[in-house]
Amino acid sequence: MSDDIKKLIEDVNKSVIDMRTNAETQMAEVKKFGQTSADTAEKLANQEKDIASLIGTMTEIKNAQLALAEAKRNEGGMTQEQKNAKEAFVKFMRKQSLTDVEQKALSTLTNPDGGFLTTPDTSGRIIARLHDMSPMRQYANVRTTTKSRVTGIINNGRNAYSWGAQAAAVTNSTTKQFGEYQIDVKKLIAYPKATEEMLEDADYDIEALIIDDATMGFAEGEAYGFLLGDGILQPRGLMTVATAYTGDNVRAWGTVQKFKTGVNGAFAATPNGGDIFIESAMSLRSQYRARAIMGMNRFTLAAAMKLKDSEGNYIWQPTWNLTDSPFGMICGVKVAPDFDHLADIATGSLSVIVGDLNQAYQIVDKRGISVVRDNITSPGNVNWYISKRTGGDVVNSEAVRFIEFAA
Repeated sequence: MSDDIKKLIEDVNKSVIDMRTNAETQMAEVKKFGQTSADTAEKLANQEKDIASLIGTMTEIKNAQLALAEAKRNEGGMTQEQKNAKEAFVKFMRKQSLTDVEQKALSTLTNPDGGFLTTPDTSGRIIARLHDMSPMRQYANVRTTTKSRVTGIINNGRNAYSWGAQAAAVTNSTTKQFGEYQIDVKKLIAYPKATEEMLEDADYDIEALIIDDATMGFAEGEAYGFLLGDGILQPRGLMTVATAYTGDNVRAWGTVQKFKTGVNGAFAATPNGGDIFIESAMSLRSQYRARAIMGMNRFTLAAAMKLKDSEGNYIWQPTWNLTDSPFGMICGVKVAPDFDHLADIATGSLSVIVGDLNQAYQIVDKRGISVVRDNITSPGNVNWYISKRTGGDVVNSEAVRFIEFAA
């Protein structure tokens, strides 16, 4: 673990202790005076913001470390043919003349839809970084295809069974029903730019610009699309599906169950505030609960860190295990506070995901990342139109729950 991460963990732990101390002061003031002093309320609000900021910084450092490790893994892993194609591709990006050998090498990357595909090494590094930066990609099921539409089977229900005596007649049991899902692959676009002077500089790392800018653009687009996408030009986002308060055996397939906190725009007061996490997690069947996460943004986690159970124990417990659960656990379920596009806590907001996203959500990637060079539309600059084909949709509505901040 790096010194930066260690220092941040120490800062977060100190801030959590301070925040919990002030929360105790707040409860004592309410009990004694019927309200919280302005000073205590301000301290709590500032500490929540500080913790959210520290968690965000930890996430950024962790992603940077993963990207560095990924880059080292890729060094020296290419065949000579791939190296030749990569060198030709960089010269194409700079608009330098190519030899016949380089032109032949570049032809292996030709995209039927126009432009060129990035080399497997470059596209692999972009996808690896996307995995580290896009929270849904980390937890959802990801499948690669060569098609523009992917279909799959939905299991609508569970098999019935019966017990029987030896040699007795066997009757048919109720068999689960099967449905089909379809996921259309959408187009995600990044549009990095460089000046012609930068391209003329032999030391300027064109590939790094492509990887960094494309990754940032794609990561932002995916983080939004897989959660909030409209299903038309974007994937259908997880948070856009129909919801209901009824259980698995009652509500329609394709509808996600949600649980109310009991208070508009807030968790319930101690000692009942943490009950919502217990109710939502334990409503999942065991096969989904085993791999479940609690997804939220860092501001929601900062608020959850103050909650206690009926015995006065804080429900959030730190682990700081950067491999398995770097941001602690609630009710034994791993916390993932990097869902920045989930709503902040507000009246009626769906601000927490509880469930197994690997079973609930399917991401589909079409192979290849396409690049088209454009030095016409912006004189003195060169733009690269970089596109990636990806889609996503909910495929199992029983594997996930939402927490709604409503009375």
